[in-house]
Amino acid sequence: MKGTDGTLDVQEPVYSSSDEAGLAETQIGHTKRVWYRSVPFQIAVASGVSFTAPGMWDALGGLGAGGAAEPYAVSAANALVYGLFSVVCVAAGAINNRIGLPYGLALGAIGYPLYGAGLYTNNVHPTTWFMLFGSALCGISAGFFWAAEAAIIIGYPSPTERAFFLAVWQTAKASGPIVGGAINLGLNAGRSTAGSVGSATYIVFIVIMCLGLPIALLLSPASKVWRKDGSKVIIHTQPTWAAEFKAVWAQLISRRILLLLPDFFISYFYNGYNSTFLTEHFTVRSRAFSSFFTNFSGIFSSFLIAGLLDRQSINIKTRAKIAFSCIITILIGTWIWASILLKQFQDAPEEPVFDWFTGGFGKAYGLVFFWSFGGQAFQQFLYWLVGQYATDISSLSRVTGILRGFEALGQTVAWAMQTAPNANGFASIGVNFGMTVLCVVPTWIVLSELEHSHEVQDVQEITVERIDKTADESS
Repeated sequence: MKGTDGTLDVQEPVYSSSDEAGLAETQIGHTKRVWYRSVPFQIAVASGVSFTAPGMWDALGGLGAGGAAEPYAVSAANALVYGLFSVVCVAAGAINNRIGLPYGLALGAIGYPLYGAGLYTNNVHPTTWFMLFGSALCGISAGFFWAAEAAIIIGYPSPTERAFFLAVWQTAKASGPIVGGAINLGLNAGRSTAGSVGSATYIVFIVIMCLGLPIALLLSPASKVWRKDGSKVIIHTQPTWAAEFKAVWAQLISRRILLLLPDFFISYFYNGYNSTFLTEHFTVRSRAFSSFFTNFSGIFSSFLIAGLLDRQSINIKTRAKIAFSCIITILIGTWIWASILLKQFQDAPEEPVFDWFTGGFGKAYGLVFFWSFGGQAFQQFLYWLVGQYATDISSLSRVTGILRGFEALGQTVAWAMQTAPNANGFASIGVNFGMTVLCVVPTWIVLSELEHSHEVQDVQEITVERIDKTADESS
């Protein structure tokens, strides 16, 4: 049933005496609240997979063009990843609802090692076909991963602590590139020229990527997860496959989602140009330094925005508008900064390639740092925002699939723009700047209508007297 505001109405559950007795048993002494069913453990599992799979994937991306000497073939591979990802992810929200989030997360972890293997073979013995094959499988797998993980990170915690757990997840996701960047930095610190990274770098990354699947299998189904505030994770799965896909379509064409689609599209759009910028203007070891250090900016911005978004003493609409205004200001500033730098590079007698901590490195690297700072904050903000409007974890799975699907579509376009050897940097900067500005008004409309969390609450509160009465009746 749908309410007057278009959200799903979930009826209060009716318990029989046997159900009540079982519930009483669960509450007595909390003996049944085992630690591996808790929200923190589920977040730890999802964060562990994020560290090993997309975290290592991001670490390779942080090398600039996946560590290759020429960015164009790798940009084409990444465009293929995101192209398939964008299609699969929208459908994966519905599929994960039917098969269960643990299986969706496990399916999502499979493809990442194959992507790393493709980059390795291309680096050692140039074999573009296998790199593209691994990228295709990774794109399909990633669609399931991101739809499942986003629903877990937002849907398993209660609404009042979502931004904090989002920051924890962002930290785990960033820790992958940090560890990978440290490995890369140690292996390539002596290489002060441009070019590709050493092949041993890929081997280490692939081994870590393979750990994602066994970690994913530790996740608990949503129905077995308990929250510390006593509320339950509400599940409202549609009865058939057709009904699930129909529900995805209904959410996709809803007014609120249509207004937010520009945000979804551009949230990670900067990654395409960022990769080319690193490859063309930084030496191998300065790229290795970037792959290690830049991710701290995302961790920092994630906890900053979490502190604001979870602050219940501030009206939800006010904190949302403050967060969005700060993020947009930073992002617009980076593209103005990028256009100034590119003009200086092109006016120079020879376009510069920066080694670490040499003349000009700081102002060029600072741009990369703030791309990550603003981009990660924007991503976390969007997750938090769609979570406020979700009625249950099933609707959240569908909408996060849409979010990640359109974000991937944006990255497909962004990486495709970098596949030509003579790709125009000013065109990339202009597209990023223009789309960032265009998303302001529709997003502001959505924020102006934000009043509270829409999640259906089901809190079990059983008094001691009621427990005793139930126990007497059962005996």
